[in-house]
Amino acid sequence: MLSIFRTNQLMASFLLVFYAAALRFWGLVYLEPWEPTGSGIFSDWIYEQVGYSGIVPAIIATVLIFIEGWMLNALVLRDRLGRDANLFPGLFYILICSVLPPFLQLSPLHLANFFYILALFELLGIYKKANCATNLFNSGLWIAIGSFFYPSYLVLFVLAIAVLNTLRSIKLGDVLIVLSGILLPYIYVLVYFYWTDQLSLLLGQHFPIQLGVPEIHLPDPILYYISIIFFGILMLVVLFSWGGFLAKNVIQVQKKINILYSALFLSILAPFMIDKVSLDILLFLAVPLGVLTSFSFTNMPGQRAETIHLIWVAGLLYFHFLVFSGALG
Repeated sequence: MLSIFRTNQLMASFLLVFYAAALRFWGLVYLEPWEPTGSGIFSDWIYEQVGYSGIVPAIIATVLIFIEGWMLNALVLRDRLGRDANLFPGLFYILICSVLPPFLQLSPLHLANFFYILALFELLGIYKKANCATNLFNSGLWIAIGSFFYPSYLVLFVLAIAVLNTLRSIKLGDVLIVLSGILLPYIYVLVYFYWTDQLSLLLGQHFPIQLGVPEIHLPDPILYYISIIFFGILMLVVLFSWGGFLAKNVIQVQKKINILYSALFLSILAPFMIDKVSLDILLFLAVPLGVLTSFSFTNMPGQRAETIHLIWVAGLLYFHFLVFSGALG
């Protein structure tokens, strides 16, 4: 299956929609009740239109991660981050976004990751660019909009500063441009809620930013331990591959790969900016982890990569079946 996506033809990314639908099959069949934790005001508005669970939210989630996978392929191909040009980043992003049963729901993090990727497009595009004010402002804008879907995405402002420090000599003016891009949507939203006499609702119920230890909502202990083990293994694989990813790459690519690792480490802060978290907080890792995992499979011998991928997909589908049928937990 991986051989289909060993191409640099971006149009072939459209095949990923079938891949996403297959991986999320059980989530489309078993439409269990579900409610998100920590959603922002834009997420709440979408849930008011389509509901928390059901066939419509499930389809939206599937289409959304397909689009995001396509965007990641475009980003990696544009910046030539991979050793070989292929469509693996989008494929493994979709795979990671489908690996746990809670990920099959329309999580607010699926919605926010769309703007995470847009922000990366802008931030990674500033390398050796004489005038990058537009990129910096737009990155702040996308970060702010993403935080309206899931407030923890405000932490990406720290990633923007790390990018400035890595790709350019950091200047206060550049930081202020990013900050102005973040503040503008907030000003508009605050004015709207003040005008409609709902400001207290915005600052309380609908936008629950809380710096501190969050309340943790965990599913069945088996699912919790499986998720920790799985993501722990993935993290170890990409961390031990760090040097290999940088080897034989030009300085520009090395710096951008280091930014993806910075994004991984930055994810540790995400839970501490919101009052309640559940397992879907792990989707904060999906963007950088999907790209870095794809590099690991790109560097593997073809037959080994195909075998591991097939085992992963088969295990995922069987695990979903056990969970949704009630045989597990």
